[in-house]
Amino acid sequence: MQQQHKDAIRSNFSSLVERTDLDSVVTALYEKGVFSEQMIEQYRNTAETERDRKRKLYRNIMLRGPYAFGHLVDALGELGYWDLVRDLDPDSPFAFASPRNFNPIPKPQPRPVDNEDFLSLSTNRPRGDTNRNIPRTSPPPPLPQVDTSEQDNGCDDTMVPPFTVIKSKKFMEDDDTKDLKLYRTRGRNRGMLLDFTYSVFDNDIETKRNGSKVDSNNLKYLFSELGYRRLGYHNLTKSETIATLKQLNDVLVDIESVFTVVSSHGYERAHSSDLDVRCKDGQLISLYEIMDYFNNRNMPALIGVPKVFIFQMCRGSSDDYTHRLEPSAAPPPHLPMPQGLGDLQYDGQPVAPDRPARAPRQSTGGALTETPLYSDILIAHSTLPGLVAHRDGKLGSWYIQALCEVFAERAHDCHVEKLFTLVDTRMQSKFHRQTSSVDRWGFNKRLYLHPGLYES
Repeated sequence: MQQQHKDAIRSNFSSLVERTDLDSVVTALYEKGVFSEQMIEQYRNTAETERDRKRKLYRNIMLRGPYAFGHLVDALGELGYWDLVRDLDPDSPFAFASPRNFNPIPKPQPRPVDNEDFLSLSTNRPRGDTNRNIPRTSPPPPLPQVDTSEQDNGCDDTMVPPFTVIKSKKFMEDDDTKDLKLYRTRGRNRGMLLDFTYSVFDNDIETKRNGSKVDSNNLKYLFSELGYRRLGYHNLTKSETIATLKQLNDVLVDIESVFTVVSSHGYERAHSSDLDVRCKDGQLISLYEIMDYFNNRNMPALIGVPKVFIFQMCRGSSDDYTHRLEPSAAPPPHLPMPQGLGDLQYDGQPVAPDRPARAPRQSTGGALTETPLYSDILIAHSTLPGLVAHRDGKLGSWYIQALCEVFAERAHDCHVEKLFTLVDTRMQSKFHRQTSSVDRWGFNKRLYLHPGLYES
């Protein structure tokens, strides 16, 4: 199988696993000769969960020769998964069929196999519609076109997420004897993940953020397993970012929670808690400017809805300060060296501590109302004010690595604030030199994610 076809499967891995019917896809691929009768027995082994068998199926199909991708696209088209076909290969004839709900349908009728009866991926095609999960009654804003020739340096092994999300077995209940109540997260509209990632920058004004594609892929899989839908916005200009933020008010409706990830190069503002984020065209948008679109005046539909923001970027130009042990004090033998130092990168520009910071800017402020302007907001930063954030060019950023591992392992029994505490603990145990932080803006309840558990 060609590398670009493998990349297409890896990029849509979580959608393939979550949204396809295993028996229908296996039957279609068997009839097309992709798998033999003996080979498909492993996908009928009920000792494994159906999700694990589907994960195995889509990993194995990448090993089934140069025509397997075309047969997979054909099979998905015949089964009615046209949005998935569009994401895998927009040039496929099935990509132009009308979308419909993805319900499992009966076993497809066999048809003659033609190894050349498919179109390969074009290297300069536009990105497919990544907003397929939003109800048609509330269409999301259109995604700006992205140059798909931009390739990440992530290695193949990291493209398929290496973690498994543990599912909840029971709902956490409110306790009248405790002061803190729980946000409601029991329905099937569990929430939305908004992924704003900036990897490349016009005129090379910033270094390319190798590894950011790995972060996006891991977050996409993680939140899919947590029961969240996802909208991904990659490499937007400042004007495109603002236009997208303005239109989110029409998209974020009837959901129980929102996670927003912003990943780019970041810059501190002197004498301010604000932060500048670099957009693709080199212009800067501030953290407070982004947050303003989610306040209770601009997005009243989300009053009382938990809104979690994750900022993966530098917050200054100083490398992390660490306490260095005296020569006589040997480090504990069980602590490994930080991973990824061979390809260590920064989401900012480390400089000497005495470099003058940029001048502060004026804040616009806002009018007081009977409802607090900001509430139900939790902000997680990958690093502390004034310091850089570290990123491995192949494995992704240190913070997102730790976050995905911890959320996968503990979201079933921990509330979100505790999860972020464990993320910091995990990051320090693995890398020993970066400290994260969390701010709460009226985030006055406990948020449990209840992965895999839905109220009937």
